[in-house]
Amino acid sequence: MDPGQATTADGRAPRPVFVSYSTADRKQALAVCKALERRGTKCWISTRDVAPGENYQEAIVRALRGSRAMVLVFSEAANNSDEIKKELSLASRYHIPVMALRIEDVEPSDAFAYELSTRQWIDAFHGWDRSIDALAGRLKSTTESVAQPVTETSHRRRSEAIGRPWVIAVAAAVVLILGAGAWVMFRPVPLAAHSMVVRLTGFQRLSRDLPASLPDTVREEIGAAFGDQGVVGVSTALGPPAGTAPAYALGGTIRRDGEKIRVITRLINERSGATLWSSSNDYEATQLARVPRRIAIQSALMARCGLFGASTYPKSLPDQVLSDYLQYCLTTAVFPTDPGKGLNFARKVVAAAPDFSWGWSAVADAAVQNMYSNPLGPRREELRQIGLQAVDRALALDPRNSFAMSQKALMIDANDRVGQEKLLKRAFAARPLDCGCEHLVYGFLLENAGRYADATSEFRHAIEMLSLDNISEFALADSLSVSGKPEEAKAHYAATVELNPDPMLADTMAAVDATENGNYSAGLKAISNPKLPLADKQRAAVATAYRAMISTEAGQKAQAVKALLSLPDDQKNYLVLRTLAALGANRDALQVFVEGIGSRWDWPSLLWYHSMRHVLDDPAIPGVLQRLGLVKYWRTTHTKPDVCAEKVAPSFCRMI
Repeated sequence: MDPGQATTADGRAPRPVFVSYSTADRKQALAVCKALERRGTKCWISTRDVAPGENYQEAIVRALRGSRAMVLVFSEAANNSDEIKKELSLASRYHIPVMALRIEDVEPSDAFAYELSTRQWIDAFHGWDRSIDALAGRLKSTTESVAQPVTETSHRRRSEAIGRPWVIAVAAAVVLILGAGAWVMFRPVPLAAHSMVVRLTGFQRLSRDLPASLPDTVREEIGAAFGDQGVVGVSTALGPPAGTAPAYALGGTIRRDGEKIRVITRLINERSGATLWSSSNDYEATQLARVPRRIAIQSALMARCGLFGASTYPKSLPDQVLSDYLQYCLTTAVFPTDPGKGLNFARKVVAAAPDFSWGWSAVADAAVQNMYSNPLGPRREELRQIGLQAVDRALALDPRNSFAMSQKALMIDANDRVGQEKLLKRAFAARPLDCGCEHLVYGFLLENAGRYADATSEFRHAIEMLSLDNISEFALADSLSVSGKPEEAKAHYAATVELNPDPMLADTMAAVDATENGNYSAGLKAISNPKLPLADKQRAAVATAYRAMISTEAGQKAQAVKALLSLPDDQKNYLVLRTLAALGANRDALQVFVEGIGSRWDWPSLLWYHSMRHVLDDPAIPGVLQRLGLVKYWRTTHTKPDVCAEKVAPSFCRMI
């Protein structure tokens, strides 16, 4: 037992304290939790204590029911959080005492006023240590008699009333997910050869007409982007640490260049003076307010990718090797723009450091991304073999290399869903992940199997762990939209656009989502944007289909189906597939789906969109599901796709 930890009358350690907070306050909530635990009060906090693969919402309910008190980290963000309102309601239901710690001088809104009217408030913004001491003192006086355990039987109906997570479906390239997140996932077994803290030297404002506060804003955004978890951190020290080991520094310049804001960023080794990575980016001057966040996201992702990889190596990586590894990060892992170049850089890394397990994982990552960017054929198989050999080499060097296990899940038989899940669960057990990326990947695997409700929790937890990840935000937003919750999706769509530098992203989402939300007018307007990356014939065919859906005229719909089917095979993608299904051409949609099997790792997830619902009634569906390995997966794991819970379920459900 920790010194000073409270005990019950019979000497047992009390149950933990549940920490409730808004995702925006994750860093502060973790600080509260750690400060309380240093004072002997054990906490339960979702960002740390929900296990990989665990149903997030069910874990919240269980933890609340088993806690002796709740600490509410209250702020403006918390004041607007629907999830916190639910947690307060559950605390009231289970008779859990609540103590609110205000980290901002915010009065509770009307929605919170009733629940918090009798609560005890402690203000942290007037003195951190004093407020934590006061909070810990009150919690230690909270005995087991205050909140007796709630049995499952006594509250069974209440638990059922909470409901399952939202039914979801997202079609996204999961291959890129692993590349874009895996570098920050894992803590290495050995200690890093030297400090992986990046010294922030600052961004110099070169144009006087830019706000004087801009450098400070950039510094704050970078600090938030790095967060306080994992191996790689950031500091604002005035100079590098003492010693001779590599010391990393991040800085740059910001200036106005006509109608653009030009930002130059550099990551250097202060010992040698070598530039390890640099970039020059132009942003629209009208979007100046977003520039600090853009700088922070790019800088943090690149530094964490490169330095995390370096931290897994028992020696200091030479500057040139680390520079090549960062180029792999740039082209493949962080911004998957050219995995062909990424493969070349990864191979240069392992040629110079053949005992670098994480370098071989980079080879596998680049190989698998190249694999899925090539059509089925000899070249794809060649890339698969390159990836499998690299994975085997990585695991031979480090049997607990979870990144390698995850990559292997993408390279074994595409229809071996059982094997894929086993590999991912081995990765969970081998080396715990600390950024939430594993929840995202596992969520897509569950979606392939039609288990949207279980996948939803994974996406929510991924966002909680890594709030600046645009892919997680899009996954959740798209799932909410598809599952008929467009209002709830709006905030996550907005976050996706904010975090992603692609200026066409908003139009892309509007064009794609029309088949699910029925807003064909918005979809037609978006798809008519000539800057949207679509082939002319494909753009015209989809536009014809959207006009037909607006008119509801049968003849126009028939012409639209004909136009879509006349497209070249390489243009019959997920957008065409879902549009055919929305037009009611179910047999044609199924044929396009069958022809696309193997083109993407997440292709099966397209079956479960609402626009595809009637496709599932086709007599050929059972055979397709058998071919995809889904029937074997459901039988082996004793699960079913969520569509089988519908009142009138598809007939294939009876064969599971």
